[in-house]
Formats: sequence, C-alpha cells, structure tokens
Amino acid sequence: MTDEERAETSVRAVFTLAWPVMISMLSYTGMSVIDTLFVARLGTDPLAAVGLAAVLVFFTQSFGAGLMGGVRVLVSQATGAGNPSTAARLGWQGIWIALPLGALMSLMSLLPPELFHLLGATPTVADHADAFFSIRVLGAPLVLLNIGISAWFQGRGDTVTPMRATLIGNGLNLVFDPLLIFGLWGFPELGVAGAALATITAGLFQVAYLTWRASPDLLKVSRSPDKRLIRSVLDMGIPIGVRYTLDMGSFVIFSAMITHVGPVQLAAHIIVVRICSMSFLPGHAVGEAAGVLVGQFVGAGRKHLAKPVVISSVKLAVGIMASWGVIFLTLPELLVSPFETEAAVAQIAASVLIVAAAFQIFDAIVMAVGGGLNGAGDTRWVMIASLIGAWLIKVPGAYIGIFIFDLGARGAWLAFTVELVLLSVAYTHRARGQAWLKGAASAATG
Repeated sequence: MTDEERAETSVRAVFTLAWPVMISMLSYTGMSVIDTLFVARLGTDPLAAVGLAAVLVFFTQSFGAGLMGGVRVLVSQATGAGNPSTAARLGWQGIWIALPLGALMSLMSLLPPELFHLLGATPTVADHADAFFSIRVLGAPLVLLNIGISAWFQGRGDTVTPMRATLIGNGLNLVFDPLLIFGLWGFPELGVAGAALATITAGLFQVAYLTWRASPDLLKVSRSPDKRLIRSVLDMGIPIGVRYTLDMGSFVIFSAMITHVGPVQLAAHIIVVRICSMSFLPGHAVGEAAGVLVGQFVGAGRKHLAKPVVISSVKLAVGIMASWGVIFLTLPELLVSPFETEAAVAQIAASVLIVAAAFQIFDAIVMAVGGGLNGAGDTRWVMIASLIGAWLIKVPGAYIGIFIFDLGARGAWLAFTVELVLLSVAYTHRARGQAWLKGAASAATG
C-alpha cells in the first residue's frame, strides 16, 4: 500500500468517521440510562416492566432498523463511485420504505397486555409494561425515518449531522422525562407512560432537524419511488433486517427466561444492559464506520483496501471495549450504585457485570468485523452466522444456565459470552478469506 492508502485505512481514519457515531450512541445510551434512573424511582416493578417492554419495542422495530442498513451500504458504495445523484435518490427510497413500514409497525400498539404475561411478567409488571409499550411503539415511523435519514448521511461520510440530531433529541428527552413521569410544572403525572411519550416527542424534533439538513440535497433529484433502487435496498437490507429481528427475538426469549426467575433478577439484568451499552454502542459505532469505509472503497473499485480498514477497526473497537471491561471488572458496585435500587438487585447486577467484562474483546471483534463484511455487501453470510449464534448457542445456553444450573441472570450472561467467543472466531475466519469481497455489489451505476 502507498502512504496515502495507509492513511485512508488507518485507525485514525476509522476513528474520524466513528467518533460522531460514538457520541450519538453514547448520547442515546445516556437517554436510556436517564430513563432508567427516573423510572427506578417509581419502584422495582416499574423498572423491570420498562426494561422488558423496551426489549419488545426494539424487537418490533428491529427489522425496519436493519432494512435501513441497506441504505447506508448502498449510499456508501455510490459515494465511493462518485455518483452523488444515485446516493441522493437512495435517500428518497429509504424514506418511501420507512413511512409505510413504520405505520405498519405502529399497529403493534394494539397488542393485548396479556402478551407480557406470556413472557413471564407478574400482573403488576405486565400492566406497567403494557402502558409503556402501547405508547412507545406508536413512534415507529419516526424511528425508521430517523434511522433511514441518518444512514443516508453516514453513507455519504457525514456522521456529524446525525450526531447533532441525536444530541437534540436526547436533550429534549431529558427535559420531557421528569415533566411527564412525575407530573412537574403542571404536566400530567403519567409514570412509565410518560417516559414513552417523552421519547416520542423528542424523536419528532430529531427527525425534523435531519429533514431540514437533508432537504437541500434531496430536493435536487427526483422524489419518485424508483423500483430498481428500492429493490437494491431490499436485497441488501433484508438480510440485515432478518438478522436484527431474529437476533433481537433471541434476546426477548433470553430476557423472558430471566423474567420467569422474578422481578429482582430481571431488574438486575436491565441495569447491566444499560451499563453495558456504554461499551457496546461505541463498538457498534466503529462497526458502522468500518462498513461505510469498506462500502466506499468497494464503490471506488479499491477492494484491496477493505481488509486494512477491518484490521484498523478491530484495533480501535478492542481498545475501547477492553478498557470498559476493566472498569466493569474492578468497579461493578460503583457502576450499579446510581440506580438506587434495592440491595438484592444491586448485588445481582454487580455479579452479572463481572461476567459482562469477560466478553468485551470478543464483542468488539464481532462488531468491527461484522460492520466491514456488511459494507462489502456480505450481509447474508453475517445473517446466517449471527442467527446460528443466537438460536443454537445463546438461547439454549441461557436456559441451561438459568434453569439447570440455577444461576439466574448470571447464567444467561455466561451463555451470551460463549456465543460471542464463537462468533468472533467465525467472523475473523471469514474476513481472512476472499469470498466476502468477491460478491461485493455496488450501487454506483444508474
């Protein structure tokens, strides 16, 4: 490689693209943590309920979120090929997919509260969960528009604009949360439903900002649906959507098994999920950056630079997540203490957090390499490998850990660790070969 190519594929190049995504995701994590801190003041049952309902919300929206990943991949390839017109038209196709799909997803609000009984929730937890879920899922069109337009910006190499939108939305959520949860300053006291409504309201402003920033470029091209481009987005995005959906579905089952052990174990599990987001989401941001850079190199006909990008991304992701792993291992009680929950919940959460520390490096490898594979268009292989890990390792492993060895939430997270170790080996083996680059598709023409 030339010195210029080394610079283009360096850790610094990945970080330059990834840091705004990291800020966005850390900000989103901060919003979730703040939601959890506010709701925790309502009691253990509301805390467990919001955690369970949030998992189900993410499950219902995961296919659409993954589908929008197809926009990011194709826009990055078109941008690398020097075809801004196609990139702009792909932005419109993302919008035409997001609106009807989001409207369809919002119908999930009609699901009966008995759904949470099936997941093992107590009557009180189920009532709180239904109140949160039935409102939060109505925001699905906003969620998909946000993801789709953000993916369009990111594919073009602009990760700063989505970051600013996220900071705006999360800042407003911080304001609306206490007003609507506790009924401050004359607002209605809505409890867990207030937390859901605050998120939707903040999301509306977030999408408005993204639309305003995108309109100068999007209005220069045809706004009509393009069947060929929509088909390209679907071809690339459906495997990502299926992977997100079934992977999230496995996490729903994973959480439901913990729910059957009781609200204390579930509340501890939710706290650990929130804390682990501080390491997971920056790693995910590195994966997204790897995907954009790989996609741009593929579109530019420079596939030989894809592997160096993946290697740099792994170095960056491992550095970040290993550092968090040390913190999880050495300071678990300190990390749990801000949630001000009962002693039994805090004790279990601290023990689970130590388990989570063990898989940080393997999770980093999975996300960084997976992002690169997706950027090259190898989305079907990633889907198959991920689903094998989720349904043949994590779910049965969690059952064994929870019910056979009676380890509760800690047993479930041990199974999660085994899944990530094996996936990291499989992803690394795939990236070392050439098959993932041979099938790289490009949206550069047209």
